[in-house]
Amino acid sequence: MELLFCNENNKEYQHKLNKLLKDIFLDFQFWYDLNLWNEEYESYSFIDDGDIVSNICVFKTQILFEQKKYNALSIGAVATKKEYRNRDLSRRLMEHIIEKYGNIPMYLSANEGVINFYPKFGFKNITEKLPVCEYEINNDISINKLKYNNPRVWNYIHKRVNYSHKFDCLNTKSINIFHIYWGYLKDLIYELPEIDTMVIAKQEGTTLNLIGVFSLREISFSELVKHLPFNNVKNIEFGFMPYWNDIDYIMKEYKTDPIFVRGVSCDLGDFKFPELSIT
Repeated sequence: MELLFCNENNKEYQHKLNKLLKDIFLDFQFWYDLNLWNEEYESYSFIDDGDIVSNICVFKTQILFEQKKYNALSIGAVATKKEYRNRDLSRRLMEHIIEKYGNIPMYLSANEGVINFYPKFGFKNITEKLPVCEYEINNDISINKLKYNNPRVWNYIHKRVNYSHKFDCLNTKSINIFHIYWGYLKDLIYELPEIDTMVIAKQEGTTLNLIGVFSLREISFSELVKHLPFNNVKNIEFGFMPYWNDIDYIMKEYKTDPIFVRGVSCDLGDFKFPELSIT
């Protein structure tokens, strides 16, 4: 059994990896076809008889926390072919990654079925909270939706200037694109041309889920809400840490997939990991 490594747009490798991942998670071919795989995204895998049978991927993330930039590793695509499980393949891959990167902080979002695996490698389960605020929006304005594959979507993502100094990801543009092309956000993309902003949002009853905001210039929260094409909104839930100074919000406990971190020496406090940057 051979250990493989890939950090480039290698179509042959992607084909082998997708044979494994689409049976366990989803078909990643749409993301590979976008040619976004570069040196920031790494795959470590075992191959047997020509097939990848176990894999762990790493994305080299730049985290902005309390106005300081940190390097971190996002762990994802942890998968082993059914007939190859219980052979310690995932353990060996994880140990290889930890040995390679030493004390660089690592994090991941896990499902409930594997929460006992990660503490074996020094990962600790931490709790996210959800930023929420009471805010009424009753705008009777025209709706400008963008198709997910419109070039302007890419422009907003790659040229955004709005980042949270509390907690944000600085270089996860390819991950943002992954979420948008995945499919579940395709009808939730709105352009606010008057303020050079794109939002990804969904209204459920009187609650507006503001999943992502991508602005090409600095804007205030009061500017943003005046241009949001929604009405009968009384509460806003944010899929990220809010960027603005002119807003009062609280951090609310909520049910989400467990977040595990390793090599983090400080207290992160109450925070929300940006949903569109999760691998």
